[in-house]
Formats: sequence, C-alpha cells, structure tokens
Amino acid sequence: METIRNVLLVSIDCLRADRYREGIESGILPTFAALDDRGTTFESAFTVANTTDPSLTSFMTARYPFDHGVVENGWGLDEEYAVAAAQFREAGYDTFGVVSVDHLNHEHSRLGRGFDRYFDGASYDTLYPYLSKIYDNKIFNTVFGAVKDVGTETYTVKSLLRDTGLISLHARRGKNVTADAIEGLDESEDPFFGWVHYFDVHEPRNAPREYLGDHDEYTAAMMHVDREVGRLLDALEERGLAEETLVVLTGDHGEALGDHGYTGHGRTLYDEELHVPLVFAHDSLPDGSVETQVRTVDILPTLLEVADAEPLDGPGEPVFDDDPVEADRPLYTMAYPTFHDRVAVREDGWKLIRDRDTGDEELYDLETDPDERTDLAGDATDRREALAADLDDWLAGFDGIERQSIDADTEEMLEDLGYMD
Repeated sequence: METIRNVLLVSIDCLRADRYREGIESGILPTFAALDDRGTTFESAFTVANTTDPSLTSFMTARYPFDHGVVENGWGLDEEYAVAAAQFREAGYDTFGVVSVDHLNHEHSRLGRGFDRYFDGASYDTLYPYLSKIYDNKIFNTVFGAVKDVGTETYTVKSLLRDTGLISLHARRGKNVTADAIEGLDESEDPFFGWVHYFDVHEPRNAPREYLGDHDEYTAAMMHVDREVGRLLDALEERGLAEETLVVLTGDHGEALGDHGYTGHGRTLYDEELHVPLVFAHDSLPDGSVETQVRTVDILPTLLEVADAEPLDGPGEPVFDDDPVEADRPLYTMAYPTFHDRVAVREDGWKLIRDRDTGDEELYDLETDPDERTDLAGDATDRREALAADLDDWLAGFDGIERQSIDADTEEMLEDLGYMD
C-alpha cells in the first residue's frame, strides 16, 4: 500500500452535497464517483460560511470568519493569521494554488500567501480583461437580467451567449483552471501541496450545450467540472503521482435551487447552502462513508497532520485519528452580511437560525424534518434556549470587525456575481 507524500485539495464553488450524491448515483459524475469509492467520504460535512471568500479563508486558516475578519467577498486576510500553505512550505512541501474568480486574486483575498506559485489570472483568455469589462458593466447586466430567458425552450439569450463563450467571462473557465493546475504539477517538486478551485457551477454556470440537452444548468455545470477534475487526475496518473497523492474533494458552500423560495447562496442558512461533499481519497484510508458531522474548518488541520506539518491555531481539528472521528463537531455558521446578518448553530440533530437584525429565531428538528419546513421555535422552548445559549457563547468569543474598503472595479464585479444588493 502506497503512503501519502503529496496532497491535492480540489474545491468547487456552489457544490451542494445532495446534488453531488444524486449525480454519482445516476452515473453522470464518473470522476467524483471514482474518488468517492477510493477512500473516506464524510456524508455530514458543513461549511462555516455560505459565500466564497469567507468560506475559503476559513479553509486556509481553520478559523471562523468572525475571527479572521473576512466576512464578505473582496476583503483580504490580514497577515497576522497563519495560513495552511505557509505551514506546508515550512514542512518542506512545494506549494501551488489555482483560483478562478477575480475576488480570489491575491491582491484582493491575500490567500496567495504561502504558495510558491499562485495562479490567479495570468492565463485568462487573451480577450478576458477587455470582454469582462462588458460583462461587468451595470447597464449590460440590467439589460441581460431582463432578457436572458427570452427565446425558445432550446435557445434563449443566455444560451446563445453561452455558445459564443461570452457567458463564461464571469470567471475563469474550468479548462483554464485545469491547465494551470497541470502546470503547477509540472513545476512542483516532491512532495507538494496543491489547491485548485473551480467556479463553473456558480451562476451563470458554465454548462456546455452537450450536457444541457438532458440536464438542467446546475447539473450540466457539475458534469463539466467532473470532466475537468478527471483531466487533472489523469495528469497525476500520467506523471506517476496518483498512488502517493491524497486527493480531497469538497465544496466551499452549497446552492439554493428554489428549495425555500430562493435561488443562489448567501442569504439563508438552510442545509442546501451549508451541506457540502467531503471526500478524502487515498488507498491508505478506510473505505466507506462516515455520518459524523464535521466542518470545513476541519479540512486543512487534517491535511497538515497527514503532512506532519505544524498545526493552525484555530477551532478546526483533524477528522482522522487512527480512524475517522466518531463524535459530531458542532457547526457554527454565518450568512453574507450584505444580504442578512444571520448566524446558526447545528448540533445534536437540531438547528437554530438567528436573524441578528430582528432577533427572530427559527428552530428545526433535523431528524424528523431534514428539509427544514417546520419551525419549532415557539414549541420546543427548552431546546431553543439551550441552542441559543450555545450560539451566544460562540458569538461572545469575537471582537467587532472593522469594515474593509474595496475598489470600484471589485464592487462592480461583485454586483455582477450577485453579492451586492
């Protein structure tokens, strides 16, 4: 049995766990299925933030957003906080990262720290810097929002723009991300830590027409990313690195697809926005599924322990000892403050959601009501008070966060992606 020498973390924007599982079971996500079969799958993994920058900054620091201070997209991480890539590098690992949207560029996110190579836009298509200005223009987006669904069942304005390639300009396309990741592999020395983030599942979804005939946009975009991840794993195999590389697949957050009357992410704290896949794929790990509840802040502490690197100073903890953990980890999580100042705690089969602007709370028994349809806040008083006290204790551990300023171009880009009211 091969030992683990290298670590490759693949994160996919907006990848929700139930749709991932349905895709595997229906046979349309062969790459994800192969990873799922190769190691340990945590069926109850949840994000600590339901938007990209807060979530991924928590990945890389093993801290909550209210701790590291990045609570909105486009904000940057202060250098006082240790990052996982630097810990890997200190342990002798070559490091590379590949990101796929402007607000993850190092100049905005400050997540490139610790990476020997951080691919954050140098290989965009030649016309990207110019054409993206059109896509990001407020007038264009107002018109586009009004006409994107005009047309026939097969061809709409949005589908025609997709076919011309213009729709993909909201972010770097999967093929470019994969190309950079392969370049990162080729330039790496052994051992390496790589992080690759795909954005294609995010609205407006890079969904090739070849998949759209029989599938909705979200599913087609997942299939597209599945193929791109497959290309990346093939590159590992071709370079003789597959057997000694631990591959981790996860999502930064989920995506509401009309479940509670809303499409997108950032506004609600129901499980469709919080529940993400989490797979640790390597032949040395136990096979099968684990139902233990874990958090996205636990991922990098696990990988650093595998690499025998210095741990991060945060609440995240490794999910393996000799075996996968058996005790649930309580989840504390937050929504995007620009939309709603909401927080939640998920533990012991229950979830409490609090709107901090109004003080309103919702309570759900996840064992009997997994779809979170029946609010029991007015009935299960003792349970609500206990969870509310836990939430209060968690919030009391953080100081206030000073709002960061962002430049006009970033603000316009975030508006284009739906992150500005």
